[in-house]
Amino acid sequence: MILTIAEIKTLAQFCGLVLTDGSVNDKDQEETEISVVDCPKCGLIDADANKMRQYEHAAYFYEYPEEGCIGLGKEIPRNAKEQVAADGGDVTRGGGDEYKDRPVPTSERR
Repeated sequence: MILTIAEIKTLAQFCGLVLTDGSVNDKDQEETEISVVDCPKCGLIDADANKMRQYEHAAYFYEYPEEGCIGLGKEIPRNAKEQVAADGGDVTRGGGDEYKDRPVPTSERR
């Protein structure tokens, strides 16, 4: 779904939110389109925490997806195996990068 900032403002007001004076007033900016999509199964990259986060939906600037995106709603917890795999770790060893240089004992090998 693609919504303009003007449509988002209308929706916010419909929901009873009061917009402040600092809200977008420029007519050109109000036509900026925001895309709202289902969050990818792999989640969204949280660069600050260096991990993947899962949400129901995500939003990004339609014409500038390279500018990044934001998760919408509460973060959805992931089970431990999915989180380790998404963070680049080896699920069989139960760890992320902190285990990458550790030799795998025979008992842990497949």
